[in-house]
Amino acid sequence: MKKFFKVLLYIVGGLLTLVLAVIIILWIKSPGKAQPLTRPDGDPLPASISTIEKINLGNLDQYLIIRGADTTRPVMLFLHGGPGSPEIAVMRKMNPALENDYLIVYWEQRGAGKSFSKDILPESMNLEQMISDTRELSEILIKRFNREKIYLAGHSWGSFLGILTADRYPELYHAYIGIGQVARQYRGERVSFDWIKEQAEQRNDEKALKRINNMTFPDSLAADSNTWINFLRYERKYVNKFGGGITHDLDGMWPVIKMVLDTKEYTLRDKINYGRGSMYSLVNLWSDIIHNNLFNDIDSMQVPVYIFQGLYDYQTPSIVAKDFFDQLKAPEKAFYSFSNSAHSPLYEEPDRFNTILREEVLSD
Repeated sequence: MKKFFKVLLYIVGGLLTLVLAVIIILWIKSPGKAQPLTRPDGDPLPASISTIEKINLGNLDQYLIIRGADTTRPVMLFLHGGPGSPEIAVMRKMNPALENDYLIVYWEQRGAGKSFSKDILPESMNLEQMISDTRELSEILIKRFNREKIYLAGHSWGSFLGILTADRYPELYHAYIGIGQVARQYRGERVSFDWIKEQAEQRNDEKALKRINNMTFPDSLAADSNTWINFLRYERKYVNKFGGGITHDLDGMWPVIKMVLDTKEYTLRDKINYGRGSMYSLVNLWSDIIHNNLFNDIDSMQVPVYIFQGLYDYQTPSIVAKDFFDQLKAPEKAFYSFSNSAHSPLYEEPDRFNTILREEVLSD
């Protein structure tokens, strides 16, 4: 018996040591400080900017991470996806070159990432407030950087927030850039659900097919976000597994989690809050996404519109985004399909994505 307890003590001690070592490593990798843009020799670029700033929007303190190789370049306000999933970590890892062409403002939106707080009132987490925050921030950036207008880019949920803001306040923007464009998400979820069934059948994946056939697709009038979240928890697992999720070759969320954990702009507390903010935002904002239909709400825009869509995207299916684009009127518009991408062409095919922005969007 003594020997058993001695072995148990060693095991528990070893586990505690391992946990402590992980915490120390994460703490060291989490200074919460802006990281400079540098030359190949490690010296900072003289005309660059890299800051973390707190700003009050809609009577709530929120955070910006501003980065650009040249402060004279056009300003882009980047609206992350989720809702509640800031993308500075993924951008820094997968497409840092975009910061050479734009001065990018990564806004950690109300309730997300560095801007998460348990004190944020749920009733303030709504689409109208998010549009108001976006408009207010855009006006601040125009004034601060002495610009006539800025560019507005949105990925996934950010594309929904972005196009609604650009439609309402066109005087603030040179152009709107949608990536993984949300248009009619209820239809998109139906397309996605049918697709994973088809993929499971084609792959003879009996385990997946059994699980999918036991899932109940939510009714169009389902008002409870938890009904949808419980559905999406399993549905997205198969969307990612079959190559239609965040990226075409990503099966599981660990690579994204690792990028967040490696991000030095975040403190350890920010990294813990990242997941909390993502779930909090999803619970409070999903109803706005699933119950809105941009086909009915927006038939024309007063700014140029550029849509970037992965061919394999089954989070915001390409067929829905293309139908929305085709009926949309705009002074200038273009739809770019990426044949090797799913939901994130800006990360999956960054060279082509950046070239289009540089040679076609900026030139227009």
